[in-house]
Amino acid sequence: MTGLRDILLGAKNGMFSFQSALQIVSTNIENAQTEGYTRQTPLLSPLPPSQVGVIFEGAKRERLDFLEKRMRAEIQTLKEFETQKEFLSRIEAIFSDTEGSGLLNHINDFFNAYEELSTNPENPSVRQNVVLKAIAMTSAFRESAESLVQMRLEADKKIEDTVKEINQLLNQIATLNKKIAELSAARENANTLKDQRDLAIRKLSELVDINTFETENGMINVYLRRGGHVLVDKDRAFSLQLQLDPSNPANPLENSQNLKKIKYVDGKGNVWDITPFIISGALGGTLKIRDHFLPEIITKINNLARQIIEIIGKIHSQGVGATHFSSVISSYSASDSFSPINSANLPFTASSGTISIAIYDENGNLIKTFLISYDPNVDGIANIANFINSSPDNTGYITAQITPDKRLKIEANAGYKFDIYNDTGGLSVALGIDTLFVGKNVFEFDVAQEFKEDPLRVSSSSDPASPFNNDIANRISALREEKIDGARTIADIYLEIQNEVANSLNSANAEFSARQLAVNTLEAQIQERSGVSLDEEFIRTIQYQRAFEASARIVRITDELILTILGLVGGG
Repeated sequence: MTGLRDILLGAKNGMFSFQSALQIVSTNIENAQTEGYTRQTPLLSPLPPSQVGVIFEGAKRERLDFLEKRMRAEIQTLKEFETQKEFLSRIEAIFSDTEGSGLLNHINDFFNAYEELSTNPENPSVRQNVVLKAIAMTSAFRESAESLVQMRLEADKKIEDTVKEINQLLNQIATLNKKIAELSAARENANTLKDQRDLAIRKLSELVDINTFETENGMINVYLRRGGHVLVDKDRAFSLQLQLDPSNPANPLENSQNLKKIKYVDGKGNVWDITPFIISGALGGTLKIRDHFLPEIITKINNLARQIIEIIGKIHSQGVGATHFSSVISSYSASDSFSPINSANLPFTASSGTISIAIYDENGNLIKTFLISYDPNVDGIANIANFINSSPDNTGYITAQITPDKRLKIEANAGYKFDIYNDTGGLSVALGIDTLFVGKNVFEFDVAQEFKEDPLRVSSSSDPASPFNNDIANRISALREEKIDGARTIADIYLEIQNEVANSLNSANAEFSARQLAVNTLEAQIQERSGVSLDEEFIRTIQYQRAFEASARIVRITDELILTILGLVGGG
């Protein structure tokens, strides 16, 4: 009877083991489409030789950690370039000329208008067209720059949202660590929680570049890949914080809304600025766009706008228009009226030179011309006003004064008008007088108000006695083909900016495609090992079902044998 009891016990163990195995297979089938689920394999071990049957020892997760770590590394880079690609596509659209409204088209339209003025300087509508095209061009510059700043603000908001998501995942991983350790200590199945933790870590790797380390009790610690800052230590999460950065305004050229930097507080209360350590993942990609690419493009657009203001201003201030000024005021305020012009915090500098002033009667007839000399390294705007007022040739024609906000204002006395021309040292550009374009930077790039009010003031001639000559108009229209920095035209400089954006986008697309291929390959390898195959699970269902039935038959047959033996014993 002892042998029969052993057989019966072995069969019972078999029934329990195969029933447990069937439950594992059923769980696999139910979760075949569940994100992050890892296929489980029942662990069945034979009993010692002195016993009969098998015993169920739990379920094994079919997970290869080294593949998962490679996957996380590839995902970090993939998401970095995916984020860059999304932003760069939008930046490229800002500089697109495909629909005839891009910056290059506006630049060409402006030079076309000036070329038309050079052939028809007596037509008032042509000068008006110059102003209209100039306004359209400056507006396009400002809108492009403002769009880039707005994109920096959007990137900053994305960083804020991403940090919140990171903190949520860090807390989730720490909580799962604790639960997994508790279940493992109680020798209970923690595989479902481990799947949830692995999924959370993978999602975290999409956002920020991390490394992981598994401890002896099955918890996983998470570190920032660069800098080694601990993000999860067993069941404790270290949340990231955001702080306004006064050194990083949204508009890098003006005082504006500050963007945020990412702070980390360690277990000892030490605060670290970890923004420079975050290099990949969606967060790293966004930081690169916000803090490197966009400021560089804004700076280049700004430099181009300033070059246009300066180079066209220097030519425009050499000439006169078809109508003349009753009053003009400089566009820029000096920090001090008596400080040298080149030291007065003005956006442009000048060199020593002379400037001529033409005086007209109220009918536009030229009465007199005179000039003044200046040295911007010595003279302040108060000196310039004094030079004009004290010139022996200025016998009551015009009056210069300094406004309360430290601008130079020149007014014609009753019965007269005037023009400023033949500026040889760039004083007009430094002060923002008679330069057509004004602005300290691209965000202020505009057509000077006096030309908006009267387009006939637009310069075309260097001779105040012949305002309908076209030599100034010819020089400005010729700037289209002139290499303004010795190597590049205005269009060349803009096209370099445009090409830089396009090349960066192409590079991001190429890197994204390469990483996507690597991720897809790794995912296929992971699924081959960890994914659920319904065909295989159905086969295993039949296998364990048959084994269960066989164990049940042994129980039934053994039971019948025992009854038979008992009957024989009783009958004897």
